[in-house]
Amino acid sequence: MKKFSSDTKIDKDMENSGSDSNHRTPTWVKVIGIIVILIAVLVIIMIFTGDHGPGRHLASGGSY
Repeated sequence: MKKFSSDTKIDKDMENSGSDSNHRTPTWVKVIGIIVILIAVLVIIMIFTGDHGPGRHLASGGSY
């Protein structure tokens, strides 16, 4: 019967997954993340600022 070694590949991978790893987030992921955050902030600003902007000066209904 074969003994299992404590130095398995999984253990070594877990040891290497620390902060000293050279794994980096791809640039396209960062760019998309920034765009999504900016859109979310703009939507929140539009929701909380109310009925301001060029649309409020337009005539409502049938009065000209």
